[in-house]
Parts: sequence; C-alpha cells; structure tokens
Amino acid sequence: MQFGDRVETTAPVDYVEGIGGFLLDVVGVWHFNMYNVFGEVISVDACIVKGCNDEFLFGVDFMRTHGATMDFHNNEIRYSDGGLRVVIPFKTFDKAGGAKIAVVRMARTTRLDGTAVTPVEVAITADDREQGLFVPTQHVGPLMLAATVTRAKNGKAWVLAINSSDEQTRLPAKRELGTWIPIDEDMYVLEVNGELQRERLHVWLRELGDVDEPLANDEDVHIGETDAESRQFVLQLLRAYRTTTENIPLPLRLL
Repeated sequence: MQFGDRVETTAPVDYVEGIGGFLLDVVGVWHFNMYNVFGEVISVDACIVKGCNDEFLFGVDFMRTHGATMDFHNNEIRYSDGGLRVVIPFKTFDKAGGAKIAVVRMARTTRLDGTAVTPVEVAITADDREQGLFVPTQHVGPLMLAATVTRAKNGKAWVLAINSSDEQTRLPAKRELGTWIPIDEDMYVLEVNGELQRERLHVWLRELGDVDEPLANDEDVHIGETDAESRQFVLQLLRAYRTTTENIPLPLRLL
C-alpha cells in the first residue's frame, strides 16, 4: 500500500472469501504503477484486502480490459499495449509446494560480438538467491547456450552465450531461450562424472569436425578468459562448428 495511491472510488466488492471460507474485508482501491522484470510500466487499480498488505490479485476486469492471456504452461500473463507486447511472469507451485518449471526470456536487447563468449542477462520467475538450472530449449541461430546452474537476483540471472558466427548477432528482449528448473533444498547438484574432462572433450570435438584449421580471424576471438588452454578449447569449438554458419545467407543470420 505504501507504494501506491488510494483512489477515491467505491470498491466493486465489500469482501472476498479467503481460505477456509473466512470473509476478508476490502479496505479500498489503490492505484499502482509498477515495473516488470523487462522494465515495462504496469498500471493497476487494485482492491486491497485487510490483512494482505503486501500483495493483491489481478481481477477478471484487468484481464478483460487488456485482452490478456494467462498462460499456465509458461507461467506468464501476456497482452498488447500500444502495439507493444507486455509480459508479466508469475510463479506457480505443484501439489507438494515446489515451484514449477517456467519459461526463460532475454531480459533486454543485447548485441553479441562475433566469435565471442558473452554473458547475457535473462528474466526468470524466481525469488532472490533461489538456485535453479537454466536449460536452453530454443534454436537461436548461430548462438550456443549452455545449461547453467545459477542463482536469481531481482528476477534475473546470467548465462553464457557463444556466438559461432563472424557477424554480430542481436538477441531481442523477451526472446524465449529455454526453461528455468528450480532446485529445491532436498535436491543435490552432482559433480560431472568425467564425461566433461578436457581430454574427452577434445576427442569429442575432433569427431565433430576440423579443429586444427585456423579460423579466418582467430586472433579476433574474445572469450573473456586469459587462460591459454581455455582459449584454445573455445577456438577448437568454433572451428568445429564453422560450417554451421558459413553457408547461411546473411539476412538469415540476423535475429
């Protein structure tokens, strides 16, 4: 309530039915201007219920007025406002009380340099310090996204993206990238079983393609890491995938 302004109007209802059938009084109507995780302004006239000062519900009137769609598969409310697509993520829980899997989108438009590894900020439906697993599920052109165990902060998290193309690539805000799987307290993240040891990775890369023939611009590859062995590994990865983008027409490389 402290973040909104009371509206001098009559509330559409006098009370609501709570859990167990108890009737809760409606205090009044407040107007809120809020920002979602994508930086968009959401304006809401909400009924404040006595005893529920830190939360409110979206009513059917809000959904109808905005022509909004509630997607329980992706845990999102979506609608158009002035030609812009507005997305409001929300959280749902299973019968055991655990948070359900939710969609992951780009938090803001980002340009990624060619042949480079770039951290990108993604929007997730999670509480601060909540740990989860990002799993890429969408094809994003020449970009390669890795499954990442990370923690949420302010509804966002960081994951790494590898641009295997020589060209700069643009990832627009709200672009769907994958899913967020919450890691509960009774879950454990196991250490790798040896399949990702560098020796085995080098063998795997050689099976993918030619990792010895240098790229046309090997010296321009920036990976944000000064370790020579790490740099060599990323170079071999890009060399192995060079055929992924070299025959794609330029217009199709851009997102």
